Amino acid sequence: MRPFARKLHGIASVPRGAAVLRLGRSRVRRVVRDSPLVLIAAATAVGSLTGTLAALLVSLSQEAHVLLFGLPQGTHLSGMTGLPVLRTLLVLMGAGILVGAMTQYLRRPKHDFVDPIEANALHGGRMSLADSTFVTAQSLVSSAGGLSLGIEGGYTQIGGAIGSRMGRLLKRRRIDMRMLVSAGAAGGIAGAFGAPFAGAAYAFELILGTYTVATLAPVVAAAVAGTIAAEGLVGHTYRIPIASWRLSGDGNILASVALGIVCGGVAIALMRGVTATEQVARASNVPRILRPVAGGLAVGIVSLLAPHILGSGHEAMALVLQSGWPIPTLLTVLVFKIAASAISLGSGFRGGLFSTSLFLGTLTGALVASLGAHLGILSQGADGLMSLVGMASFGAAVIGSPMTMALLAVEITQDLAVVAPVLLGVVAATLTVRHTFGYSFATWRFHLRGEAILGGEDIGWARETTARRLMRPDITVVPASLTVSEFRQRFVPGSVKYVVATGKDGRFAGLIDLAGLFAKRPQAEPDEQPTRLADFIGNTDAWVPPDLTIDRLLPLFDERETEMLVVLQPGDHHIIEGIITETYALKRYRLELEARRKEIFGA
Repeated sequence: MRPFARKLHGIASVPRGAAVLRLGRSRVRRVVRDSPLVLIAAATAVGSLTGTLAALLVSLSQEAHVLLFGLPQGTHLSGMTGLPVLRTLLVLMGAGILVGAMTQYLRRPKHDFVDPIEANALHGGRMSLADSTFVTAQSLVSSAGGLSLGIEGGYTQIGGAIGSRMGRLLKRRRIDMRMLVSAGAAGGIAGAFGAPFAGAAYAFELILGTYTVATLAPVVAAAVAGTIAAEGLVGHTYRIPIASWRLSGDGNILASVALGIVCGGVAIALMRGVTATEQVARASNVPRILRPVAGGLAVGIVSLLAPHILGSGHEAMALVLQSGWPIPTLLTVLVFKIAASAISLGSGFRGGLFSTSLFLGTLTGALVASLGAHLGILSQGADGLMSLVGMASFGAAVIGSPMTMALLAVEITQDLAVVAPVLLGVVAATLTVRHTFGYSFATWRFHLRGEAILGGEDIGWARETTARRLMRPDITVVPASLTVSEFRQRFVPGSVKYVVATGKDGRFAGLIDLAGLFAKRPQAEPDEQPTRLADFIGNTDAWVPPDLTIDRLLPLFDERETEMLVVLQPGDHHIIEGIITETYALKRYRLELEARRKEIFGA
């Protein structure tokens, strides 16, 4: 019986009920995998769960502050003007002991943890739920212990991992996986701040790296669901009323732009400070497990001079916006908060700079406004809004998401009058960082690890398309010891463009251009020695390792002035594996780009 007939016979022999059930399951799987409505429903579920977790983590951190630091109910850590010295130091050092022990004993990482940005950029949205849970737990301990960090690093991490797990359960495509990771982050930010617009913008700008109509519905649904879920759990108090103040002249416009530039410069100092602190910690003789303890002690000592530097700074930011601080206090808290945040991250604590950058920007804006009013440049009533402009500008500079910060400023004040000055500030801050530093905080950390990631744009396909995947194994090889006459007997002009030449030990020696060789006249005098083939070997550097990615491979054709590259095994033997032509590599690159474009735009 022929194979096709056997197949038909097998289908016919299956009971009708079982065949119908199998067909139904296949259709269900296809709908789950491909339906946009299922994707929107999954994103809504992810956003709702992440928003709930974000609100829960913020509430747990606040309750821990009340319990550990002995705060009165209803007060916040960063709003306190004085704390018990010994108790504060013990709590901060105790948090360091827990974080150090968790890193040393619970999970000794054999690899770097993958955050949502890296997952979307390099891994097609694949994240480890176990790793993310561990990072979230460390972030909670760090925040509950009063370190000078926000907890948003924890809930965006776990939100992205939940989205990734949902995508794997539904067996969704690569672009859908990335979208669900973004939905998780959007739900977390929206839930924590009660800001669905800002949550969606955060996902588009930072996590997904692009905005299209095809990605709009799932991400927005997640952000709205996260907001509603968080409001149902704890309600939202993250609202800051300020007096409306409109742009009324060139001086005010210039003030917003100048403040954005200042915030960009201070943000660069913060990012450099974190890196410098990490380098000092590594160079010290302090064991890794004890570095967080030393960091907690250092932050505690700084807090004795400026208690407002503890925690994320939400309550202190409200105090600055509503009541105002004198210039010396603003400057002191600004400098100490930068130092405390750098020490917290550099010594090994987990957390984020989202909330911290908001507080630092508020301080910077209030300081500039006070100095401007003192010099007669700005009016006395401008300090509230200039603080808000500073908040959004500093956040945009550190996080690298200008629209997120502009929308957040509108949502937490519920005042559209702030739109124009805030937009001017965030644009100026973003351009300052981009042209003088080149990275946001997240992408700067990737750069230090050797990863060329500038956002959540999908470049993982380029990393997965290596020279080994591009090469052809059918190689035309000749020994370099041949004479030209022997070579001419083997090959006909035009049969191939290049021939690979090898040395005595089989190592790659270079390429032979057939057109160039046959353009030379053969030797006519019989008494002369035949011309050596080695004289026609060129492009000795026209080789690449098998793991070289396509984005780094393509420029080599121009740099090495060749139309073909030879793939060699790594090591000293240089065994030839295959060849790659420039025409084929460019064709594959264009096809991959087109495939990504279709995924993103849905057509």
